[in-house]
Amino acid sequence: MKSALFLTALLVAGHLFAQPAPKKENPAVAKAKAEFEAAKTAAEGGDPLKLIALADLYYAGKGTTRSYPEAYKAYLAAAEKGNVLAESTVGWLLRQGQGATRDYKKSMEWFTKAAEKGHVESQMGLAEIYYNSLGLPKRDFATAYKWYLIAAGLGNKDAKAFIPRMATTVLRDPHVTAEQKAAAEKAAQDWLTAYAAKTK
Repeated sequence: MKSALFLTALLVAGHLFAQPAPKKENPAVAKAKAEFEAAKTAAEGGDPLKLIALADLYYAGKGTTRSYPEAYKAYLAAAEKGNVLAESTVGWLLRQGQGATRDYKKSMEWFTKAAEKGHVESQMGLAEIYYNSLGLPKRDFATAYKWYLIAAGLGNKDAKAFIPRMATTVLRDPHVTAEQKAAAEKAAQDWLTAYAAKTK
């Protein structure tokens, strides 16, 4: 009887203290983690494209915990090396306050860097800031118009669709004088001419 009780006790104890079999990690998750670690190592060299690849993973939370601040940091490092896509992305993140404190002034600075290089999405972002007076004392419809014209000249369909709406609303007194409108159109045309010459 005693031996039977002892055997039962051993079996119970073994059941209680037995280590559960380790769970196998999902292969897709393991692959994503490995890709993230590889991207992190690759970005240490400071190559802008590799920094962007790392930033994209942080932003999406792929292979790691999603972190907008870490994504912003990597995008900024690439932007500071002159990568136009990173410059534009930093502009958007600062405009949205995502990964960094919202700062319309700095957002404009980064959008301008990318816009001057012909990045159409940045031109649209810049136009929207001027149009909606984001971080500005008042709306600047003439400058917004210039950037919409430039984006339209480079083929942006949204800019092409928006310009006629501006013509019936704000491209007239008291918002924009005839002289300001003409100056914006000339500035846009001059910009497009110079850009075409540079990119031949």
